Amino acid sequence: MKKKLTSALALILTVILLVSCSAQTSKNQSTKGDPKDGKKQAQGVTDKEIIVGLTGPQTGPVAEYDKVRRGVQAYFNYVNDNGGVNGRKLKLIAYDDQYQPAKTLQSIQRLIEQDKVFSIIYPIGTANIAASLQLLEKTGIPVTGLGTGADKFVNPPIKNVFGGTFNYVVEAKVFLDYSVNKLNAKKIAIAYQNDDFGKQGLEAIKKNIGKYPGVSIVKEVPFLATDKEFSSQAQQLKEAKADVIIMNTTPAPAAALRKEMHKIGASDTPFIVSQTGGADKNQFNLAGKDAWEGIISSLQYPNYEEQMDNPGVKKYVEYVTKDFGKESLGALSEGAWSTAQVYVEGLKRAGDDLSWENFIKKMETFDKWDGSFYPSVTYTAEHRYGNTSLFLVQAKAGDLVPVTGNIHYDPEKDKIEYEK
Repeated sequence: MKKKLTSALALILTVILLVSCSAQTSKNQSTKGDPKDGKKQAQGVTDKEIIVGLTGPQTGPVAEYDKVRRGVQAYFNYVNDNGGVNGRKLKLIAYDDQYQPAKTLQSIQRLIEQDKVFSIIYPIGTANIAASLQLLEKTGIPVTGLGTGADKFVNPPIKNVFGGTFNYVVEAKVFLDYSVNKLNAKKIAIAYQNDDFGKQGLEAIKKNIGKYPGVSIVKEVPFLATDKEFSSQAQQLKEAKADVIIMNTTPAPAAALRKEMHKIGASDTPFIVSQTGGADKNQFNLAGKDAWEGIISSLQYPNYEEQMDNPGVKKYVEYVTKDFGKESLGALSEGAWSTAQVYVEGLKRAGDDLSWENFIKKMETFDKWDGSFYPSVTYTAEHRYGNTSLFLVQAKAGDLVPVTGNIHYDPEKDKIEYEK
């Protein structure tokens, strides 16, 4: 026992030392003078290429999220085939962290210190990013399109960090409002992934439910992202007799719980699943077509299959299919493609002055930009959410059918507005 504790302590001290050394080294290497024009360039930038880093699960319990890497890489391939960004090709270096925070930290450290990437794009997971946040903040390396909607990463804003995934707190507020005002719910049950990610939605609903007289939470059911067996949770939710069930999770647990509830005849209650766990049609395969039928989730952009007359969507389908196969199409790769679109626009705005400082400054000039699949993207020094519009869809006969128009959240007024 003493030996295990000593080893654990040594590991912790090593990580702290590495973070400290990494931060100091990266600050010293973040920019280099260009004697030709006096402009500065960060590490990972040459006359011919920009090196970008990504870490996320490629294997393990949430390997489904590897579609993010494929979506980013597919868009980079498209950009490179069309001349790159201001004459520079994009090179993506991606590591598999298996959704384990310690491995995420190791991967990001490696990307910054060994691979010397210019920036990090779409890191995935609330706990994973939290484990690396000290390193990211100290180095100052730009981080764009977070693969988490955790509020703590954008509120208050962090200078070098830009949100991507729709904010979980805002999404939970939308789900609560929709449940009460559109589904006439009075009793709400919540199934939540018992980690930093899943608790975001739970806490947001608990904090805001008082705004709706007569509405209460009748059951809170926790689970782990790695759980395989959901019979107990399904039974608890059935016995709760709620008007609506809201679930904050990743794809595999959502499919497993829904399958179990269908098995015990408890799938008639309206069931709303966060975008991270419910907005991909592959859920019909994971849960079973009949089991997944009726699930409500959210999307930030229309399903690509309904936009095939759009030239940009055609390119998305062409490149993702060509590079990774049709099975990689869907909400995850579509979101990653969208994030890469925003990132490349930021690079274009920075021009040849690719210092971290200038890139961050240019990212703050996005003002309702609509050049990606997102409805609009806004970043300012005070506002790091990115996109604040979504709409709800329902699983029907193997498809995701819109049940609302755009729902917009105004962060200044803390108000939810439904498109008429």
